[in-house]
Amino acid sequence: MPCDDPSPDWIISSYSSASMSGVSGQEQLSHSARRVWPYVRRYVSRELGPQRRDPENATLAAEVWEDVLQSIARSLGRLRVSFAEIGNMDAYLIGAFRHRFNRIRRLQKRREWTIQLVATAAELDALAAKRGLYTVIDFERWILAKEVFAVMDRWTRRVWTARQYGYSWNEIAGCLNKAEGSVKMRFKYKLTRLRVQLGG
Repeated sequence: MPCDDPSPDWIISSYSSASMSGVSGQEQLSHSARRVWPYVRRYVSRELGPQRRDPENATLAAEVWEDVLQSIARSLGRLRVSFAEIGNMDAYLIGAFRHRFNRIRRLQKRREWTIQLVATAAELDALAAKRGLYTVIDFERWILAKEVFAVMDRWTRRVWTARQYGYSWNEIAGCLNKAEGSVKMRFKYKLTRLRVQLGG
């Protein structure tokens, strides 16, 4: 986490309008943001664990916090909501931050998982060569496999690639947050549809 306490004043003042309960509204939001920031730092440290030392994660947390403050300042100004209507601004800020931070972390994890799982064409060629698919006997089969791979949808391609790399059905199901039987059935169904589509 960044060691400096980011002052919320400049963020809030640049995005709030006179309709946001005037200067007192800005001050209330600033005071609340200052009280909540230590909680935000502890929450992010706990969520990231050992990854908290990665400067990219520290920057991500600060950016999310800034986005939350900007968004709330804009919304309060636009909707002309008085601070009396919000029961607990501290809890509101915490909830907004946690929601946005967790959503971005989920997207990051999904992206990382996809990058790890999807093989490049060079990796697939190396795998094919290792398994002897370039022998004269298997060459036709290799071409057919390439064509089938090209028409697979993204989900089927990811599962097929994972199986080629030696992942078990249980591991793949765990990554997809699905039951093992469900993943197998869906994969089998997709392959059957591909076979029909390709006229086999």
